[in-house]
Amino acid sequence: MVPPATLVLRNARIATREVTRPWAEALAVVGERVAWVGRDDEAGAWIGPGTHVIDGGGRLALPGLTDSHFHLLLGARTLGMVRLDDAADLSEVQARLRARAAATPGDGWILGRGWMYRLFASGEPVHRRILDAVVPDRPVYCTAFDGHTGWANTTALRLAGILEGAETGTRFSTVVMGADGMATGELREGVAMDLVRRHVPSLSEDAQLELLRQALGNLAALGLTGVHNMDGDTWQLGLYRRLLERGELTLRVLVPLSLKPGSDLAAIDAWAERARAERDSWLRCGAVKLFIDGVVESKTALLLAPYADGSGDLGTANHEQEEFEELVARADARGLQVFVHAIGDGAVRRTLDAFSAAARRNGPRDARHRVEHVELIDPTDVARFVELGAIASMQPAHANFGLDEQNTWRRLSGPERWPWGFAWWRLRDAGVRLAFGSDWPVASPDPIHGMHVALNRQSLGPGVPDQRVTLDDAIAGYTTWAAYAAHRDGELGRLAPGYLADLVLLDRDLYHLPVEALGEARVALTVVGGAVVYER
Repeated sequence: MVPPATLVLRNARIATREVTRPWAEALAVVGERVAWVGRDDEAGAWIGPGTHVIDGGGRLALPGLTDSHFHLLLGARTLGMVRLDDAADLSEVQARLRARAAATPGDGWILGRGWMYRLFASGEPVHRRILDAVVPDRPVYCTAFDGHTGWANTTALRLAGILEGAETGTRFSTVVMGADGMATGELREGVAMDLVRRHVPSLSEDAQLELLRQALGNLAALGLTGVHNMDGDTWQLGLYRRLLERGELTLRVLVPLSLKPGSDLAAIDAWAERARAERDSWLRCGAVKLFIDGVVESKTALLLAPYADGSGDLGTANHEQEEFEELVARADARGLQVFVHAIGDGAVRRTLDAFSAAARRNGPRDARHRVEHVELIDPTDVARFVELGAIASMQPAHANFGLDEQNTWRRLSGPERWPWGFAWWRLRDAGVRLAFGSDWPVASPDPIHGMHVALNRQSLGPGVPDQRVTLDDAIAGYTTWAAYAAHRDGELGRLAPGYLADLVLLDRDLYHLPVEALGEARVALTVVGGAVVYER
């Protein structure tokens, strides 16, 4: 006799992601874990009076989908901001900001999120006067889609005390100045952006929890059962724990400690102790996150050869290499994973150098350190990923920014680098594991959209190699490889006995769709830990 299951899925086409049994028709869940996987005609043995039985209707079931590069709290906060990512031009940006100001009387801040660099492709500078023209009498602050450039109006700059400029203490982050000696309103990278952001009134904890609940509902409908957060601290970890304690956390969250230049090494030690003590199946914190560079669009990505605009610029590193390697080595010595934002080929090389130095200092281990983004890579560095056991954490939808001819990514990176831009297939072909994600709110958090782009993306230019991956690889990027990238491949990413019961049921079979129609699939059911968190 087998114990009655709490949940049984039957009459489904289950892609287990197991090598020995890749397909099944039914599965049984006891508590939070899969207890059995097999044929539909055997499922009855697991059904008791209290079993929740789900008829899959012959549809495709996959292991739960994990986004390996995410900003959960930041994304949730943007739900209350003016959406600008799909604004066709600057006049539409102005119209939306004007409408929000009219709808919210008073003198409070107007916050926007998502404007695209292509809005300024004609040469129009990012300037405060564009914002002043529609909202002159209250502070306005808008963040670019990638989160690396801020745009403030005159009132916001004056309130922050930086209308006449300010030093940031670093070459990496700048308050852009105009020929008139006044700040233009463009703020590049975090330190400069923080000069304005620190004056924006903070949302209450209850307000942030409510936005998180709203976000979690949206994400469950997309089939997301886990995210690897790319920013974190003790306070943010506590916020997710409160949701967990209230039974409101509907996906698994990995929270790293964010490290900046000048970070205290003792903070890494304390975080490592916390990671050992708090190993909940829903909430983990065994990693640190660093930025070694910025983005191509604002020329803060670090390159090996100058940008293609003739300026001779190489970008700027966020850390001195000695400090960077010290932070990486300390985290590695404490058993933590290291996630590094590295977009330019120069940044990728410095990151791999730091991983190599840590291995020499601390000895080899199954660290699974990660390079986040890898938008550009020098071909000589591809094999180093395999040698170091490093993971390329990449975001398929970001390649669309490189394909946009109006986006400054194409012009600034230049055709000579395009063959090694967003080089998914070249990395995969070399044996590198790819963990896929979205970088939400930078791009849509929909993993089906990510898979669609991974299979349908076009070449960056004539004669540039095709970097598309297979459907199996795209699914692996959100399941088995995502689990591996978080040291959870023994309990996540597959539908097999003993694994956590995270799964999604789709309304159509990805394996039987024309590749160009992949993005039409929708999630019909999402299960996390054996509990239904979304059903359409």
